[in-house]
Amino acid sequence: MSTIDDLVVIDSAMTQLMRGIARVDNRQGIGKARLSALAVLHFGGPRTMTELAAAEMVSRPTMHHVVKGLETEGYVRRIDDNNDARRQIIQLTGKGTRKIKRAHAARIYFLGTLISKIDARQVKVAASVLDQLCNMA
Repeated sequence: MSTIDDLVVIDSAMTQLMRGIARVDNRQGIGKARLSALAVLHFGGPRTMTELAAAEMVSRPTMHHVVKGLETEGYVRRIDDNNDARRQIIQLTGKGTRKIKRAHAARIYFLGTLISKIDARQVKVAASVLDQLCNMA
């Protein structure tokens, strides 16, 4: 198999995995934009609206709409920035933390179910390669 063939296999596999994860995420009862914003806040910590928009690669007005919905549902809160009175920091509430932890656990369960059928050494190699790819992207 050529390098191009390998890349096609990797691309196809990643597409199928992302679709499977999207199905898992859809069962969480929260839109994908909101779930993604919760993940950024959970794994990356509190952010300003501008920082959150940049992390999600959307405009600030789009992120404002996402955050407003998360606030309404009680998943995030805004707090004043002690260093700049003009800015607010978006942070998870306890409810938001519980929501993203459940969603993350559902993803891990999904992947664990798939991986349980693969040799442990191959899983370690795949994890290492994927980690390296993420670090280079």
